[in-house]
Amino acid sequence: MHPAPWSFSWEPLFLALALAAGYAYARAARRDRPSRARMVVFGLGLALVVAALCSPLETIARHYVLLIHLLGNVMIADWAPPLLVLGLTPSMRAAMARRGGRALALVTQPWISLPVWLGVWYLVHLPAFYDFALRHVWALNVEHALLIAAGLLFWWTVFVVLSTPGALAYLGVAFVSSSFLGLAFIFSSSPFYDFYEHAPRLWGLSATKDQNLGGILMNAEQTAVFLSALAYFLVRLLNEEELEHAHKAEAGR
Repeated sequence: MHPAPWSFSWEPLFLALALAAGYAYARAARRDRPSRARMVVFGLGLALVVAALCSPLETIARHYVLLIHLLGNVMIADWAPPLLVLGLTPSMRAAMARRGGRALALVTQPWISLPVWLGVWYLVHLPAFYDFALRHVWALNVEHALLIAAGLLFWWTVFVVLSTPGALAYLGVAFVSSSFLGLAFIFSSSPFYDFYEHAPRLWGLSATKDQNLGGILMNAEQTAVFLSALAYFLVRLLNEEELEHAHKAEAGR
């Protein structure tokens, strides 16, 4: 017996974590006074996690349509983490870095965070893992936790650890390396996942067409996210070069 597609599904763990993160941010904001824009960005990051995992989207993802499951995955892996990191003030990031100590400094080095991020991205979408997670709620929670954690490590490295040229190189490698999963979905002629092959169909989508559309969604959203980030760092690089030339010219007078 399947629930109605538009009924709510809840993952209490992630709702509790989102509330805890919001409370911790509010306490830190009393001291650090983030701008309104930063508060909105951080709140939007938390809202994306809750919307993906505690709403009818989760019901459809868990029981009916791969496309919606992939949408939920990109919401918590590609959209929410950069917003959460950007929502932190520099002093909040410094405090977190101090608390994380050497462990956080190590795992956010690019030669660790990038392979971890890519490894999680491909691992959780392997048919054996994906089908098992869809049939066991605890494993689905593990999948979501891995995606969120890997996303936070990835974007912390981008915005906190790397220089501007380093971030451009890092993002370029990540963009190319992560695109193959979506391409596999787009050009597949048979379903990868046994669960969705036998799930009730919605909106007239066959299991294969559902998978193809999921791949298009993944590649389209990654293109938008990564090109936006690359454009931001490219503009920043040009501004840094202009400032450097201006300082040299002033020093030469």
